[in-house]
Amino acid sequence: MAGVELRFPPAAEYVRTARLVAVAVARRAGLTEHLEELRLAVGEACARAVRRCAAAHCDDPVVLHVDDTGPGLVIEVTDAAKTDPGPEPVALSLIEGLADRVEVRTHHGISGAQVRLEWLPPGAAH
Repeated sequence: MAGVELRFPPAAEYVRTARLVAVAVARRAGLTEHLEELRLAVGEACARAVRRCAAAHCDDPVVLHVDDTGPGLVIEVTDAAKTDPGPEPVALSLIEGLADRVEVRTHHGISGAQVRLEWLPPGAAH
């Protein structure tokens, strides 16, 4: 998967930077009509990863990967937390309402969890 990757410490103060990177790539990819939804969804996904790391006492970086090779845009937020802090229905429901497609993956070749967000190009079926 090509694109932009950002690794940041699992701390809340880095979530804003992750949002800015994702929005910049989305803007470059021409997805300007989705920028606010994307900014909110990425912020929630990154904040979730930070919370998971805090609950698991994990210091490994959170990884934001933005793939704009299209069509559309795929964003993956991956953490290395080996334990589950419990259900987070509010955060996940919010994320699911903002992106066209959302998938939460755990233990698929990773030590923690991953939230995969997808925005489809204009005119594509949701």
